[in-house]
Amino acid sequence: MSKHKKTRKEKIIADYRHQVYILKNKDIPFNNSIPAPTTPVYENPYSNTHILKDITKTGILTCFIVAAQIILFFLLTRHIIIFPFVKY
Repeated sequence: MSKHKKTRKEKIIADYRHQVYILKNKDIPFNNSIPAPTTPVYENPYSNTHILKDITKTGILTCFIVAAQIILFFLLTRHIIIFPFVKY
């Protein structure tokens, strides 16, 4: 006979049961004194650095394309480059 293999749900349930058991058996000293208020440190868990990188890459690419179009326009208007079906 084959050995019974636990499913994912059974593993999750067992993990929760172990965590609850550990928390119940842990000696937590009960302290009636009120702790001094501390200043909270706010950290941004949703930093958008990937968006900033994408925007900078898009901006650089856009500037490069616009510059290439301007250069091509001046080369075509001064007849330095001649395409057969393009007239300026």
